[in-house]
Amino acid sequence: MDLKIAEGQRFLESYYRTFDANRADLANLQREESVMIFDGRKLQGKGAILAELTSLQQCRHQILTISCQPTFRGSSDLVGMVSGNIWLDGKQDARLFNEAFMLLPTPEGSFYVSRGTFPIKNFVKTLKGTNFEIVVEPEDAVSFFFPLLLVLKYGFVIR
Repeated sequence: MDLKIAEGQRFLESYYRTFDANRADLANLQREESVMIFDGRKLQGKGAILAELTSLQQCRHQILTISCQPTFRGSSDLVGMVSGNIWLDGKQDARLFNEAFMLLPTPEGSFYVSRGTFPIKNFVKTLKGTNFEIVVEPEDAVSFFFPLLLVLKYGFVIR
């Protein structure tokens, strides 16, 4: 596996450990130019992103898959996709989540979250045994399945 891809995957694992342990520390993984699309709302800057993330209910993540790929040949920028289970507010039923990231390299050799998109509103359903169902409402499908790289890179959402 490419070293940059492995580092990107470790970064995203650390992101979710930090999210579950102390969300305020996520500020260290963002920049002022960072943008997050959260349920179709654009949040820009680490202050706005952190305010939204710290306002969310308590949760715990279980990562099922992490995939990172360079944005284009020879680039150090990575697109990351994460999926897994999330337990909200101490409830026993897990819900599926999917999140996408554009990771840019830092001078120190790690990454920061340049862009992120988290379509939670109508995207997740509870697990049923080992089988699961994902429901994407029509208005969410267009914005989520539009070429992911463009959504992450430029921070726009189609409505």
